[in-house]
Amino acid sequence: MLLLVLLLSVLGPALPAAAGGPGGHGCKEGNLIPNCGFDTFYSHAVGQIPNGWTPFVLAGGLAWDPSPDTYWGAPSLRMWSDGGTFVAGIFTQVGGLTPGIAYYASMGWGGPTEPNAFGRRLGIDPTGGTDPNAGTVVWGPMLRGPGKVLNDSNPGYPNIDVSAVARSSTVTVFVYVDHNYSTGANQIFIDAVGLYVDSNQPAPATAAPAVAATSAPAQAAARPTARPVATRTRTATPTATAVPTATPTSTATATPTLTPTPTQTATPTQTPTSTLPPRPRATPGGPAAAVHAAPKGLLWGGLGALGGAGLLGVVLATAQRGESPRRRRER
Repeated sequence: MLLLVLLLSVLGPALPAAAGGPGGHGCKEGNLIPNCGFDTFYSHAVGQIPNGWTPFVLAGGLAWDPSPDTYWGAPSLRMWSDGGTFVAGIFTQVGGLTPGIAYYASMGWGGPTEPNAFGRRLGIDPTGGTDPNAGTVVWGPMLRGPGKVLNDSNPGYPNIDVSAVARSSTVTVFVYVDHNYSTGANQIFIDAVGLYVDSNQPAPATAAPAVAATSAPAQAAARPTARPVATRTRTATPTATAVPTATPTSTATATPTLTPTPTQTATPTQTPTSTLPPRPRATPGGPAAAVHAAPKGLLWGGLGALGGAGLLGVVLATAQRGESPRRRRER
């Protein structure tokens, strides 16, 4: 701590001269971010981060810690890497705002050791989201090159302010750093990031100047509820198209299931008449019929033989009777 105080006593008088005498930005009156000056830090998995702020890393790797390098009163946040590159930053959510009112974010100190290797910009998500890649984030200009002191009231200093109209009672402020190439142990120092009402933007016609802080929240509450109602009516139309569920008419085409008419073609099962030909049954009965037929044949044969013998006897008798008397006399 003593070393930090000594460094501040040495750097304090020198930095204003190097900065060219800023006209006074810092965390000026009207700032809405509690830890605008990064006066206190907490331990995070990535390093030391200003209280009330959250780090994000989109690419690469880096170290985070407090540093005395700032014009606006130590400490500042140092983001650095020795030989590597990164895209990273911090964000904070600010609540209790008035939807429909414009706010701007401003940074007083963004000093890099390798100016062209660090791009820096500010962003505002007017919906209060925390994703730096979200399409709702409004980004200010990207600055590369010299410029430790930023957005100062005196002319000649780079300006990366960004303004947006709040769409919620909470908005999110982003600090974005793009370290795109490395020359060794490159560092950038961030300090004095504030949020202010943008008096350059016209107030919404629906908000009265005297009661804007109280009446606008009610209007804001009406807007979100109006959106869900609209979405409900939209989603209701699909449920109204439950006519597709009425298309069980396709199941009414159960007429195919009435095609058991093929099962009525059990006529094939009546075709066993062909499998019951009388001939197979007649063949077992054939020998029996032959047995019964044999006696009849014998009977008729015997009767025929007997008749023939009788006929022969008659013929012989007739022949004898028919002998002429002459023959008899001759005998």
